[in-house]
Amino acid sequence: MVKDVREELLPEAALELDAVASVAEAAAEKILTAVEKIDGLRDGMPEDVSEAVGEAIVEIFEACGFQDLTGQRVGRIHQTLDNVADRVEAVLAHTGHGPDDASSEAKRNRDKHTENVEKSGGEPFSEEGLLNGPQLPSDAKTQEEIDALMDQLNK
Repeated sequence: MVKDVREELLPEAALELDAVASVAEAAAEKILTAVEKIDGLRDGMPEDVSEAVGEAIVEIFEACGFQDLTGQRVGRIHQTLDNVADRVEAVLAHTGHGPDDASSEAKRNRDKHTENVEKSGGEPFSEEGLLNGPQLPSDAKTQEEIDALMDQLNK
């Protein structure tokens, strides 16, 4: 049970947190890019409309601070998870069950996932089921797998 926490539950929680931060960052970037385009169109608007749009743009920029706050909170939760992992390691060491290769493999998997999420910009998340929420990119089906499934369904 303690090993499951260290090797599976904590790394999975960290992966999900990374996914939350990546999706929030990608969403904020899209919003800010769109708002910058809208801001560039203000020159052709009547002055009163341009002023109202400008005020709305400022509100949108301020609201996009959610991404920074999300990142900070995810960082704090990561620190807490690391603290829990350290305590689990201490319990294991005290009971004669020290760290093994599985925890190193879990770290490699976590690092690989984080790299994949960063490369993808948080885009490849899809829902497998409402109760499961968005899946991680490392768990997502490839386009070839989806095509094969569609071929099977069309037979």
